[in-house]
Parts: sequence; C-alpha cells; structure tokens
Amino acid sequence: MTQPIDLRALDLFAFCRAGDDATGEVAARDLPRIIAETAAQAPASAPDEVFSYALSGFVEEEASEPGKPAVERLFIDLAVNGRVWLDCQRCLQVYEQLIATDMCFEVVASEADADAAPMDDDELDVIVGSKRFDLLTLIEDEVLLALPVAPKHDVCPTVHESLVTGVDGQAEPEPEVLPEEEKRPSPFAALAGLKTKH
Repeated sequence: MTQPIDLRALDLFAFCRAGDDATGEVAARDLPRIIAETAAQAPASAPDEVFSYALSGFVEEEASEPGKPAVERLFIDLAVNGRVWLDCQRCLQVYEQLIATDMCFEVVASEADADAAPMDDDELDVIVGSKRFDLLTLIEDEVLLALPVAPKHDVCPTVHESLVTGVDGQAEPEPEVLPEEEKRPSPFAALAGLKTKH
C-alpha cells in the first residue's frame, strides 16, 4: 500500500517490515549538492526541476542454524528519475543529463553490521537504517552517483574551437608555420657543424 512518508524522518525498519511502498517528487532546490553541480548557465527553471522517486520495502528470511529462528533481512528498492543541467566538457554548452537509477539496499541496524556485510554484489548496497532515516539524502546520493564523470552531449551541436583535437571526429588543427626569418636554427645543426671542424 502506497503511503505518504516523511522524507527526513522515515522509520525505515517499520517501512520494510510492513512491505510498504511510497512514491513522490523532490525539487532540485531541496538537494543542495545537485544545485552545486548544476551548470551556471542552466535555465532559470532548473531549481524547480523535480526528481520522481519510487520506494519499496520488503523482508527476506534466511535459514539459520538448526533449532534457531530464521534470520530476518530488510531491504528497500529505490528508483529515481529526473534530469540535471550540466556543462558539456566538449563544446562548453549547457545540456540536459537524464537521470534514471534503480538500486536495492539491504538495511542493517549498525555501522558494524554494514562493515561485516559481504560486498560482492554490485546490484546490492548496504545502508544503516534508523527510525528517523533521511531518505532525502539517499535520493541525492543516488542522483550524484548517476552523474557522468565527464559530462558531454551524445552529439554536440557545435564544438568549441579551443577543444578541437581530432579525438571526437573533428579535423586536426593545422600546425603553425613560422615565416623563414622567424625559424630558429636547430641546436643539433650547430653541433653537427662543430663536429665537422675537428
């Protein structure tokens, strides 16, 4: 059952055990680290951009030693969608970077439990839950992790002249040719001249 939740004080343990679901939207203005990554020349509406999220909690039970109760493991699945305005590193123009993440987290009770958890599953991360869990920060973390290391258009509308290197299919810049009177004599030619005198 979808229910309204407090993004800054969610009882994550109860949410998982109840198998609850929640959906909603978060404005970029409420995510200061995302605003810090946003291009300076982004549209004026950029702080009003929204990220939609879908959160699901569930429990899995694992068999333990004979005669002992099953081990209860808590999980959440968090999907976040939206967009961030970034500076393209190739053409230096602002562009729209779409964000679409979907991550499963195991919810544990302490930092010690998190440190002891196996880290061999790329599809699963471990977080420390609480009765006043800050989901807003987790949403912001997921958006930041989804940002490209080197932001750029798939195909740039133009390429800034200072960045024409040939790497992206552009022409190599012509080498500068100095006039004859400005050409410097080669130091190796001078050395060769000295060797012939001996």
